[in-house]
Amino acid sequence: MKVMKFGGTSVRDYERMCAVAELVVAARREGPVAVVVSALSGVTNTLHAAAAASQQGDADFAAFCDELNARHNEVVDALESEAERSELRLSIGKCVGELKMILAGVSLVHECTPRSLDKILASGERLSSPLVAAVLRQKGVEAEACDARALIVTDRGFGNANVKIEPTYKRIREHFQGRSAVQVVTGFLSATPEGETTTLGRGASDYTASLLGAGLEAERIEIWTDVDGVQSADPRRVTGAFSIPRLSYDELLELSHFGAKVVAPPTVHPARRASIPLVIKNTLNPSFEGTLVLEEAGPSEHPIRGISSISKVALLRIEGDGMIGLPGTAGRLFHALAQEGVTVILISQASSQHSICVAIDPRYVEQARECIHREFERERHLRLIDDLVIDEDFSVVAVVGAEMSHRPGIAGRLFGALGEAGINVGAIAQGSSELNISCAVPAREETRALQTLHDAFFATPRLNVFLLGVGGVGAELLRQLREAPVSDGLSLSGVANSRRMSLDRQRIDRSTWNAELLDTDDCPGHDPEALKAYILATPGARVLVDCTASDGMGALYADLLRGGVSIVTANKKPLADRQAVWDEIVAAQSPSARLYCEATVGAGLPVIRTLQDQLATGDRLVRAEGLFSGTLGFLMHQLRGGAPFSEALRAAHLRGFTEPDPREDLSGMDVARKLIILARVGGARLELEDLELQSLLPAREWEELELEQMWERLPELDAHFAALANDASKQDRRLTYLASWDGARATVGLDTVGIDHPVAATTETENLFSFVTERYSESPLVVRGPGAGTAVTAAGVFADILACSVRRSP
Repeated sequence: MKVMKFGGTSVRDYERMCAVAELVVAARREGPVAVVVSALSGVTNTLHAAAAASQQGDADFAAFCDELNARHNEVVDALESEAERSELRLSIGKCVGELKMILAGVSLVHECTPRSLDKILASGERLSSPLVAAVLRQKGVEAEACDARALIVTDRGFGNANVKIEPTYKRIREHFQGRSAVQVVTGFLSATPEGETTTLGRGASDYTASLLGAGLEAERIEIWTDVDGVQSADPRRVTGAFSIPRLSYDELLELSHFGAKVVAPPTVHPARRASIPLVIKNTLNPSFEGTLVLEEAGPSEHPIRGISSISKVALLRIEGDGMIGLPGTAGRLFHALAQEGVTVILISQASSQHSICVAIDPRYVEQARECIHREFERERHLRLIDDLVIDEDFSVVAVVGAEMSHRPGIAGRLFGALGEAGINVGAIAQGSSELNISCAVPAREETRALQTLHDAFFATPRLNVFLLGVGGVGAELLRQLREAPVSDGLSLSGVANSRRMSLDRQRIDRSTWNAELLDTDDCPGHDPEALKAYILATPGARVLVDCTASDGMGALYADLLRGGVSIVTANKKPLADRQAVWDEIVAAQSPSARLYCEATVGAGLPVIRTLQDQLATGDRLVRAEGLFSGTLGFLMHQLRGGAPFSEALRAAHLRGFTEPDPREDLSGMDVARKLIILARVGGARLELEDLELQSLLPAREWEELELEQMWERLPELDAHFAALANDASKQDRRLTYLASWDGARATVGLDTVGIDHPVAATTETENLFSFVTERYSESPLVVRGPGAGTAVTAAGVFADILACSVRRSP
């Protein structure tokens, strides 16, 4: 014997019922079959709404009944047999008529008791079972509807009745003995020994199937739903969720208790007691093997089986010095809650006994508050126990797996992953069996917590990259990311420029990473607040990569860092902004979210990292100086070689070393910002106005010219710069554009250095950074190398992204 249960989506209409019938026909070829059905999809909700409306005195409950009548008759109208149609119309009319009478009574007294509600809700399955039986008969299968109220015996716990196992199994066996027709049994329904209608709780058609299977000693119980078995997490919330091939009964119980809606929790008990396998299958994908549930599921390649959650819970915390060492406090707390019918979802207690935290359904917060205050009124009066602390906006997330008890480090990985994502944990619970580790997280972080944990336990660690700016450096970065094999752990989840943005957390295919992402017509306009909200809502590890030259980015950096998002930037402006902005950005960092800014100073050179390493070991920066611009380094090198200034600048421009308007480079402001950043990394408190800045342009009038005019008049400066270079050469010195900070004074401008100075040896586009520290006092620490061009700058940004990615890997 095989028991097959079909949920509401599986029997929602005539077409789906025909698909169910085909499955039953195929199963029946292999042996006897019993079928359990739920109400048509959405019908139970309609019945609840009708009951609520009637209780409020709404006399229009007939509209609900007419809707039910019409919907079920749509199935009847599709049947081939006129005799079947006539009989079913009478049956449906009778059932709906009874429903109208009950609703009329509820409307008159303005009260819907649990007993009345059970009678109302029973209508759904009473209507669906005869329809499925008729469709089976149409397919050539001998079948008949069976009302489970004649089989399943319960107490008077209306709404969630307790089954009396022995008389139930006896009735099941007696009913099925000698019957050759397939029984299409109403799920969810039951009755007291006196015949009063009861129900087994919402979603309990699974339980009905399990009771039938156990009573009939079936070889297996199949639960047919609309998803591919039990998933590793809710696929509507978690990218990459997959079907679990095998589970133990205990694992299924834990997952179903903590929000996995595939199977109602009571389903497990009868099947396990009778050692009957459960199989969860998909009517929309019947070829899928499903999830097999046994006493022992066997080994798994993963340390856990699945992740589940309860979306809304309230945390109640009772604490006080008077609780320490006081026996019976926990017992009194749980007894008080039990007396009010309040179920505890999670328990967490400090070893000092100073506090006890429990999670409950938020609907029962006021009942819980009153009964706890009443129970501990004397202790509160004596100030031995504080007033109850209630936090209502939490969710419970649970990782489940029998294998956890054999593998150390599971809890560490769980809390480490949440910590790296910047998700705070409000309470923790773990049983000694290590089958389940549960924690409470803010409700707004539930989806992100699920994705983060799923990635931590099941997926290759992935860093979600959000790129601002797809100009020269940004476009080159996309090319490098697309072609480099080391970027396998990265996913481009968003791209934006000053006008538009493209956001897609699924963009893992690197062949699609290009600057044209923003050229599609469906890209929305750039909205900084919407972008920030999207990044913060993205699960897993995240990094914002800023390849713009935008002002005012400091506040965005700080907000994202506080939200657990790392920053990689080539944009000097926010870090050279007011000292207060720098302080806010630095203070916003955490172990899970760091600022990476190597490309703001040295392009692809390890300048900041070198300095930070020295400072981290206790060294102190005394002086920083050097040639901080590859563009200006190229100009100085050309001038020293005798090239006219105008030709040198045009050559630099043609080779892509300058900004579109070269005066941005010639002003020295870019170098000044680099010096400010380096000095601040070294511990200085320095504003831009504190710095002495000399532009390469000899007069302000050059900055006010139109760009074309500037290019036309540029040869006028050739003689000026040639004289400067010649004068330096006569003194056996080298002309350069030097940046310097000595702890008291910061200067940026044209200068000359001796031939033994490190800067004197630079060539072409080389940058040079010289650090005098307490340890490197006699001979400075020097970092030297190419410092101009989009390729090296993009490589510096890429290196920071990889540093961020490696740091976040478990």
